[in-house]
Amino acid sequence: MPMAWHPHVGKAEVVHPDNLRQLIVRPNAHIDSGMRAHDYRAAAAGSLHRLVAGRFVSSDEWALLDKDAQHRLLVHAAAERLPAGDVVSHWSAAALWHLPCIGRWPDRVHVTTAPDGRRASTSALVRHQRSLACTPVSVAGITVTSLAETVIDVARIGTFAQAVAVGDAVLWRASYPRDAGGLPGLAPDQLEQAWLAGRERRGAARARRVLDFIDGRANRPGESLARVTMAELGVAAPELQHLIVLPDGKRYFLDFYFREFDVGLDFDGRIKYLDPTFRGGRSADQVVYDEKVREDHVRSQLTGYGRADWKVVGSTARLGAALRRIGVRW
Repeated sequence: MPMAWHPHVGKAEVVHPDNLRQLIVRPNAHIDSGMRAHDYRAAAAGSLHRLVAGRFVSSDEWALLDKDAQHRLLVHAAAERLPAGDVVSHWSAAALWHLPCIGRWPDRVHVTTAPDGRRASTSALVRHQRSLACTPVSVAGITVTSLAETVIDVARIGTFAQAVAVGDAVLWRASYPRDAGGLPGLAPDQLEQAWLAGRERRGAARARRVLDFIDGRANRPGESLARVTMAELGVAAPELQHLIVLPDGKRYFLDFYFREFDVGLDFDGRIKYLDPTFRGGRSADQVVYDEKVREDHVRSQLTGYGRADWKVVGSTARLGAALRRIGVRW
């Protein structure tokens, strides 16, 4: 049974503190009127980027942040001005939970407020008026919807691919906590309970479809998008994270394996070459070489093999052509 508004806030969750709050410039916090004027002149000149009313960030620092961090910073800035009772939710809660977003993050911060109609959306906030299904928690000092409710909320309002990426991510984190680097995950029954507890009927069927489709073996949003596109094509669902063992004992995992055709496919995003976190201390050139060696080994064990990047997995025409080229039929 959903709880009455306003619920108490549950325990604080530690989710990769990123120190973004320290980047926020608050002109009105200055006692000296000259310093306030200086900040507003900087904003007018473009050297400060406006987040929300009265909150700015250096334009240079803003440009250095990736899109995920930019939205988290926007949430931090908006949260400082939220009235009591508003809970950060939907996409903005997903950002604080470090969940992936296929496509663009919203330009406004999403919050959930009491279902009494007294607070409307603004130029900075999208307000959802309803009762919460789960107790909200504190993440980075901000009151947000629980991880489970956040996933269900995204499933209600996002595209199917966006929602599957979020759902896959939380299931994967629960299954592989060490690889998830401490980010919290969920079991399927926890998501099921959050869906059952919700009173909101709008989007409930869409969320149900997402829960029936998600799979914790897909550990990157590109893999999630590929699965959705395959389903749109009518391709039989492949095996995920299929293990290949070479005669010398080397072990490789395929993102997708089509057993009927003995064909493998890997999602190949640029992040593995560009992000130091994924390179594990290797140079980009070394990563390219290692991937070539891996590909040669994998090809030697299969009838067909291919790679697909974001442009391919996001297009039924391109992914369909790529699958047919390596021997998948449907």
